[in-house]
Amino acid sequence: MDSGVTIDVCQSISREFADILDIEDPFPGRFRLEVTSPGLDRPLMTNEDFGRACNRRLKVVLVTGQTLLGRLQNWTEERIELDTAKGCEEIAREDIAKATIEVEF
Repeated sequence: MDSGVTIDVCQSISREFADILDIEDPFPGRFRLEVTSPGLDRPLMTNEDFGRACNRRLKVVLVTGQTLLGRLQNWTEERIELDTAKGCEEIAREDIAKATIEVEF
């Protein structure tokens, strides 16, 4: 299971990068360095991304502009299956402009 990016990892990268920037001084004046993880709303693109999202609620925007909301049931290289309010819908991956996990409370 992918544990993701922890706060400790972000903190370590930030400190190392900040030290390099202090030495090299590529930016005149003051600046703020922020190191963050991709977050929950990062687009799903790879098979690993869709694997992590299995049984999660997705927002899928098609290249036509249509938006679908549903729970990811299955995925392959070519298609995903969403359980939507209208039932199970198969969507070609090439037709997806953007797919993200919807946060559920």
